[in-house]
Amino acid sequence: MWCLCATLLLGPSVLVWLVRLSALAMGCEPGPDLCRTMAVGGGLRDALELAWLLGSHALVSFAIACVAGVVALRLHRPLMASLSVMILPLAALALPTLAVHTALYSGCEANEAGVGDCLLWGAQMGMSFHRAAIAPWIVYAAVPYCFALALLFGAVGLLFFRSRPEPLARPFTWPRFERAAKTFDDLKN
Repeated sequence: MWCLCATLLLGPSVLVWLVRLSALAMGCEPGPDLCRTMAVGGGLRDALELAWLLGSHALVSFAIACVAGVVALRLHRPLMASLSVMILPLAALALPTLAVHTALYSGCEANEAGVGDCLLWGAQMGMSFHRAAIAPWIVYAAVPYCFALALLFGAVGLLFFRSRPEPLARPFTWPRFERAAKTFDDLKN
């Protein structure tokens, strides 16, 4: 279940980077021309739209990250729970934003107002590039909540969901002291 939540948040971002790295591997410079007679820009645009679908909605990404954190707590992994809540929502936004910024060229600029349409590797990028200009503001707004949730999940995990050490073969007990007083039967003899 944790892998499913991580895939939902990070899978589209990884897909964006796969398209971007494939264009780099083919030796394509960012520009309006086709990349070795292939419209790689269309794949990048579609992957970006998929990445913005969950990543740009902070409440949805927080909910998925919290589910991942609860699953990690159930596995008695408090650090994994804390890091899941802190890193997954932020990485879902930061990774596609970095991919867009590596693909910008002069004449193709991403702006918050959504003015202009960029042509990259034979495809119109539309709003997929302009959303990368808005993403840092979402990251800045989400960071305090991510850290607060990470502290909460970490504290709850360390208090209640730590893995217990294995029990010893024979538990330690204090030696019992024999009674010092004598009973009536002992005095008769």
